[in-house]
Amino acid sequence: MPNHCRNCTQELTGRYCAACGQKADTHRITFRHFITHDIMHGTFHLEKGMLFTATQALIRPGKAALDYIAGKRVSYYNIFYFILILIGINILLTHYHNGIALNLAPDKVIAAKTNAAGEKVNDILTHYGKILIFIFIPFTALNSYLVFRRKQLNYTEHFIISGMLLLGLTLFITVYLVLSFLHFAGKPFNRLDITPQLLAYFLMAYISFGYFNAFRSSYSIVGFSYRMMLFWILCIIEFLLFAYVILGIATGWNGDAEIKYLL
Repeated sequence: MPNHCRNCTQELTGRYCAACGQKADTHRITFRHFITHDIMHGTFHLEKGMLFTATQALIRPGKAALDYIAGKRVSYYNIFYFILILIGINILLTHYHNGIALNLAPDKVIAAKTNAAGEKVNDILTHYGKILIFIFIPFTALNSYLVFRRKQLNYTEHFIISGMLLLGLTLFITVYLVLSFLHFAGKPFNRLDITPQLLAYFLMAYISFGYFNAFRSSYSIVGFSYRMMLFWILCIIEFLLFAYVILGIATGWNGDAEIKYLL
């Protein structure tokens, strides 16, 4: 084992460099080492981190976010990178699902008239969907920061909680999109049908559970319930204002938009 780090030349006192974090023993790159370590180890380490993060986001999102805030971060994959990956997968799944629906099951597609403003709204949602999704994180973080003060978390820490919850939402939506392909397999799978309205109620319940998971120890049931109600009121107001701005931009602040949608 070398006496100095090969990356920054700092004197070594253990298995890792205290200055830059690189391993003290960096093997010479051989074909075997490249396959067994760089590729296989890197791949499985990535999957392990993603699997752990996904599991935590689904079953204990609030406590997982608090653990992350407290400094227990080595086991977690980057939440926001993970969300971006899932959004990309969701866009791909939606594209293929809509294509199959139009070709094989036109009766599954709900057609609606569109006008120029409606087309512009659809274009905005299509091209700026990722940005629009992330815009809601600062707002939900602000809402939780305002109503759940007893935990004495700062705004950025509430931002992490919102990010963990968005990750959970995105995971559920991904599963929903995957299951939606079963509709094309015939009647045996029709019982698995989940309407968008039912999904929306479920996701709202998940968000409420996430905040309950995070802040239950700081409030009574009654105290938490009315704070959660205030949180949702703020979210609804922000959503309506956001929708108003999008429609205003699309219509030039003068007219209505008829928006098409699929599924």
